[in-house]
Amino acid sequence: MSKLAFSKSLILWPAAIVLLLMLTTVGVIALPKMPETSDALKISVIQKGDDLPDGFTLYQSLSQHGVQIDSITPANGSLVVRLHSSGQQHLALETLKALLPGHYTVQPYSPEPSHEWASKFAQDRPKVG
Repeated sequence: MSKLAFSKSLILWPAAIVLLLMLTTVGVIALPKMPETSDALKISVIQKGDDLPDGFTLYQSLSQHGVQIDSITPANGSLVVRLHSSGQQHLALETLKALLPGHYTVQPYSPEPSHEWASKFAQDRPKVG
């Protein structure tokens, strides 16, 4: 019978691949989401108690003025209008200011970075280990 000769490279390559996979997994799970760079506008009411404008009507009006919209979603008592490209932000701002009455504010919107993973980890701490 012949013995199989084990070389260091036979062991090192699988170990390196497993280590790389583990580091990638840790990076994906542990690191917070990168802040999104979005081209969005935030529409808010000036006085509390006022209603937000209808999203569908805004979508139609902006589309008629040549503004391409990805979505209109509610967020913390305001509407966030996500635009198709940053080049349309100025056109959308001017159009919204002309369409909406004076008791609304329209400003550029940038979402705050999400650190939900940290709170989930803190809540699940007794389960870890």
